[in-house]
Amino acid sequence: MIVLASASQARQSILQNAGLSFKCQPADIDEGQILTSLSAKGTPPQDITLELAKQKALHIASQNPGALIIGADQTLVFENRILTKSKTPEEGLSQLETLSGKTHTLISAVCIAKDHEILWFHVNQAALTMHDLDKPALIAITDRDPKALTSCVGGYRIEGPGAWLFKEIDGDLFTIMGLPLPPLLTYLRQQQGLLP
Repeated sequence: MIVLASASQARQSILQNAGLSFKCQPADIDEGQILTSLSAKGTPPQDITLELAKQKALHIASQNPGALIIGADQTLVFENRILTKSKTPEEGLSQLETLSGKTHTLISAVCIAKDHEILWFHVNQAALTMHDLDKPALIAITDRDPKALTSCVGGYRIEGPGAWLFKEIDGDLFTIMGLPLPPLLTYLRQQQGLLP
């Protein structure tokens, strides 16, 4: 059995489209506390992202003996700071105004846990450069997917109207969507003998 330790619709869609059979069980961990604690210690963003993915996977693995658990997380880094999901649409729009015309980095980590052990992990990143957009243009785009302002890091969904925000992308689309798929499927095929 495979369990995705996430409520992310994007991650679920990626795995479903790949033909993977799995169930979802979101991990109830205090991501904010982990992020704050690791940031205070000067932990690099890649390591923070991976630790969050591992904690999610291990939390769900403890409830599903013998199952393969997929844990994943994503962080947005801008000017050496990690930006988190916005709490309100207004905050999300303000965050997009800050990112407008500039480049930010999305870091995505994925891991596999079984019982109390991390069996495998992978971290990847992508650099995204936004068009220099004024507030009315940002509103026109975000009005087509208003939930993204608070449900997605950065306030956009690249697989939706958020694609209009960008003039340049350097990286893998799956990484931008929060789940580096090719390395995950390679592990599942080579090390676990799984095929769709």
